[in-house]
Amino acid sequence: MRVLLVTSRIARPILEEVVKDLRNLIDLDVFELRSVPIASLATTKLIASELATYEKSREADLIVIPGLSIGSAKEIQNLIGVRAVKGPKYLGDLPEMLKQLLQGFVFSPDVPADEVMREKLTKYYQTRLGEVLQSRKPLFKLRNVVFTETPPPLNLIYEYLVSEYSSVEHLETKLNELRTLSYEGVVVGCGVECRALDLVGKLLSVSSAHNMLTGIDLIYESVPKEKLRDLLDLSDLILNVSMSNVDLVASYLRTDQAVVAVPSSTGSEDVIKVVETLQDMGFNKILVDTIVRPPTLGFVNSIIELSKIRNRVRYPILFSPANVYELIDVDTPGVIALLIDIGFELGASSVLITESSVKARGASLEASISRELIYRAFLKKSPPVNQGIDLLIIKDKKDLNIPIPVHEGVIERVGGEGQPRLDMRYYVKIYVDKGGKQIVVDVHDRSSNKILKRYVGSKALDLGRTLLRDYEINVDHALYIGYELSKAETALRLGKSYVQDEDLFKRTYH
Repeated sequence: MRVLLVTSRIARPILEEVVKDLRNLIDLDVFELRSVPIASLATTKLIASELATYEKSREADLIVIPGLSIGSAKEIQNLIGVRAVKGPKYLGDLPEMLKQLLQGFVFSPDVPADEVMREKLTKYYQTRLGEVLQSRKPLFKLRNVVFTETPPPLNLIYEYLVSEYSSVEHLETKLNELRTLSYEGVVVGCGVECRALDLVGKLLSVSSAHNMLTGIDLIYESVPKEKLRDLLDLSDLILNVSMSNVDLVASYLRTDQAVVAVPSSTGSEDVIKVVETLQDMGFNKILVDTIVRPPTLGFVNSIIELSKIRNRVRYPILFSPANVYELIDVDTPGVIALLIDIGFELGASSVLITESSVKARGASLEASISRELIYRAFLKKSPPVNQGIDLLIIKDKKDLNIPIPVHEGVIERVGGEGQPRLDMRYYVKIYVDKGGKQIVVDVHDRSSNKILKRYVGSKALDLGRTLLRDYEINVDHALYIGYELSKAETALRLGKSYVQDEDLFKRTYH
């Protein structure tokens, strides 16, 4: 197969470097665009017109254009008469595309190759995982959720903690999100002094109506007995059954409901006693939660205890890692990914995820991605790397920087902020609405401080362009607004706090 790679002048040295080891496997030719310096400025119409002047373009079996180019590669195919597809958005992914190409992978004229590979890999792994799950023998089922002694499957269960923000509408929104993340169930949690029992009942009814596995996590001693039966009756899964409440809870439960046995203390013997007591009462849908301790306060020992329990009981393990990622001042994505793997390797077939702190917001998404990453690694029998999915949010796995061209002219060293020219008519206040997932921009009259107009959107570029069309703003002020809007969009996408004129990141990697 002869493949013609289209690139820009600036990107060509990188392209040549990344494909050099593949030239002995595939016949590669490179065409450099003359009209634009970078690929993101190229349209497929422009690429087609330049390729029309290149005689060798019609000798190729396939033309690969930059993934960031604008338009459909069908324009090239129509003009040149050779099949054309989009390559990856970043050249670091080009070798993988070419390897997949040799294996018969079909790419798209409209969608960048890295996205096509991601979609196809996802379908491929879903098929393989489905085959593995079909062969697994379930210990029991709750609704349509299968519980096995060891993973896979690794069921994700979300604990919705009742707070001042809680409402049926709020839970509905979260349930819709959890369904897109393929969560198996939701548990309604209420604190030690839970006084919102009527709301808990409504929330349990809502989650049950969504045909998701429904659970409750209550400190039973604080709940009036007349209310307890009704709440437990709405639940498929009841958490935190220990020796201190097993008689009380069991008197209200049906044996077709599932219970989660927990220790009263930190030893494995205590939870074994709870399991044996539940068995004697006729329960056979039992999960075991050994309570994972926070870092420096017994985390390692609790993992050791969990391993002991796994070797002694045939019931599924419910792994609850929140005490770790909630109680360490470290960004959650990497911590959660490692914890999901620890639970998987220890044989836990269910994981309970909470988002009780500000920094843990997004943990439900991070756990879902982590599970997919671990599933793929399990199927490939490899480490969770190069699986077509990742949790790299701030750092990159590859150096994707474009080399700086040689410049013989004047270079001005710039330092300090300089003195901006104030706009005497207007000033702008920028906010991030996390709940609404929007950036809010208020244009104020400088003399009266009144808000003249409010703009709401999620894209900094769209907001900036609209603002500049509506108001005459000097260049210095426009540059400042663009800078702050970019910070606001970054904060919105990362779930960070945004305060105008404040640094977005406390630390950098300089």
